[in-house]
Amino acid sequence: MLALATTLAIAAHPAFGWRKAGFTVRQAVGSLEASLPVLALYCAFFVAIALAFPSGTPTAEEAAFQLTMPEFEEEPFYRGLLLLALDRAFTGRARFLGVDWRWGAVLSCLLFGLAHAFGYSSGRFTFDAITMALTALPAFMGVWLRLRTDSVLLPILAHNFGNSVSLVV
Repeated sequence: MLALATTLAIAAHPAFGWRKAGFTVRQAVGSLEASLPVLALYCAFFVAIALAFPSGTPTAEEAAFQLTMPEFEEEPFYRGLLLLALDRAFTGRARFLGVDWRWGAVLSCLLFGLAHAFGYSSGRFTFDAITMALTALPAFMGVWLRLRTDSVLLPILAHNFGNSVSLVV
């Protein structure tokens, strides 16, 4: 909750701005229809992951967490605020798959993957390359959705599906 509050406070600063960071329910004109195939691919990816790596019966606490916090904290930060800041810092761009990709998109996806891949347990740090790949890859789809729609709304909904599908499959 503190991370989300901090993200929202920074996004409210005039140097960033809510709309520029994608904190809006309004979608870019014509973007919803174009986004449906990517959204379906994103969901199919997580259904496949849930089937390949069954997680067992979740606790009520795990279910409540997966249905709320990750997507509401991570998407506004990684696909909203961080993406905006990195896009401003690294201005080169290339048009690909109907959106303008900047280095901020690549860097934010890599940072998202790294944040999930690094761990600390039993007095040592770990790195899991599979986790890096399994989070960075859908992060690119989330960035595409954010760039195409000008909003973090679809990435939040997709992330929610991705985190919660394993609770029911």
